[in-house]
Amino acid sequence: MRLLRRDPGRFVDLSYRVAKPFVATFGRYYWDYEIAHPDVLPRSGAYILAPNHFSLVDPVFSSLVGHQNIRYLAVDELFGRSRFFDTLTGFWGAIPLPRGSIPWRALQTAIRTINADRPVGVFPEARREDYWGETPPSSGAAWLALLTGAPLYPLAIEGSEHVMSYREPRFGRASVRATVCDPIDPLDFMDCVDPLGATTAAWQKSLIQILGPLRTSR
Repeated sequence: MRLLRRDPGRFVDLSYRVAKPFVATFGRYYWDYEIAHPDVLPRSGAYILAPNHFSLVDPVFSSLVGHQNIRYLAVDELFGRSRFFDTLTGFWGAIPLPRGSIPWRALQTAIRTINADRPVGVFPEARREDYWGETPPSSGAAWLALLTGAPLYPLAIEGSEHVMSYREPRFGRASVRATVCDPIDPLDFMDCVDPLGATTAAWQKSLIQILGPLRTSR
C-alpha cells in the first residue's frame, strides 16, 4: 500500500498523455464511448471531478474526460487481491479510502494534491450502484470542495451499468456516454445552514438533469 501513497510525478503525467489516445480509441470502438462538453473542464489546475458510479470501469471513463491525470479516492477493499492491479492503480496515484473509519490519511493526501494544483476524483456514491439513487451520496466531495475552495464538477456517466457492474458483471460491449456538467462553486453555499448538504444536493441536481429522477427501487 505504500506505493499508493506516493504522489504521481512527471513520468506519470507523460504516461497519461501518451496512453490516453490509445485508451480513448479503444473506448470509442468497443463501447461507442462519447464525451459531452469536455471543454467545461479546465486544462490545468485543481478541481474535483465527481462522477456517478455503476461500473468498475467508471474510473477509466471519467479519466478520459480530463486533460490531465486525476487522482481518485478508491475504496481500499479493492486492493490486496492482485499485485498487478495494486501496482497499476498505485502508479496512477490512486488514494486508498478505508471503510469503517474516518479516512484522515486519504483526505490529507487529497487535500495535498489539490493544494499542489492538481485534480482529484471522488465518487460521492462511494461504491457501485445497481441503479441511480440506490443510496444517498456521501459528503466527501462536497467536504473537499468546501475546505479547499476547489470547484466541483459533476460527471454523469450513462450506459456503464452494462459493463462490469452489479447488473452485468462481465466485460461486455455497451454504449457509454459521459457528460461534464457546469461547475459547482462551493463558496455559493458557505452561508447555508448545512453547506455540506447543500453542495451535495447541488451535485445530485446536476446529475438528475442527465440521468433522470432518483429511483427508490429497481
